[in-house]
Amino acid sequence: MEFSSKAKKPKSFKDHELFSQLKIPPGVFFVIRCDGRSFKEVCSKVGFKKPFDKAFAELMVSSSKAVFEGGLNPLFTFIHSDEASFLFNGESTFKRRVEKLLSIVPSLMSSKASLGLHSIFNYNGPVSFDARVVLLDKAEIADYFAWRQMEAWRNHINSYAYYTLLSKGLTPREASLKLKGLKAPQLHELVFKEAGVNLATTPPWQRRGIALIWEEEVKEGFDPVKGAKVKALRLQLKEDWSPPIFASSEGRGYIERSMEARLRGVTRP
Repeated sequence: MEFSSKAKKPKSFKDHELFSQLKIPPGVFFVIRCDGRSFKEVCSKVGFKKPFDKAFAELMVSSSKAVFEGGLNPLFTFIHSDEASFLFNGESTFKRRVEKLLSIVPSLMSSKASLGLHSIFNYNGPVSFDARVVLLDKAEIADYFAWRQMEAWRNHINSYAYYTLLSKGLTPREASLKLKGLKAPQLHELVFKEAGVNLATTPPWQRRGIALIWEEEVKEGFDPVKGAKVKALRLQLKEDWSPPIFASSEGRGYIERSMEARLRGVTRP
């Protein structure tokens, strides 16, 4: 359709964009947390093992890395189940526009997850993540990740107990009723008694989640001008399938080191 010079100029609806100018304040730390939508159904259709499947965890890691590949550089990332938390420091990515951050970050994860499910598992259904923003003071960062890691631990023991009961012939409703009100020690005992599994010795990534951290490494190279070997500090993105407990002093230092390394310099993974 063509418009003549006499045509009435269309009204601009820019001012009707409700959240377009909502921004995170400069210098404020924040987390973009993404959660898989209806992933229980997706996992059932694909046939992932229950309660945990390393292939699914690897899919979540690759989907989280898509955020880095898409041009963003979170300071620290924590993954468990179908959830990923990306820590940022209020830099000017998308001019800190909430609308952009809450659409692009989960979109990058969704597209990578869809590609992975199709190419590896021949699954062609839709896959999506939702997202929320969490504002944090610097002193709250370790506490936030300790909270999410505790959720990973709760999910770990509850999932093992639930699927142990299903394997014994209970219906989902019967299993849920039997587990209602049980504390962690009771769940441990139930799983060990019924399945012979010690929940304290399951793979660390099941109990404590997975982290994507920044580490500085010394790389040795050769300077052709000087005709000598040289050393350079390079920033590398690493997967850690056995992170420490974030509520401990070791865990707090672990998160801080990743943040500090990332803030000192950016190198694409």
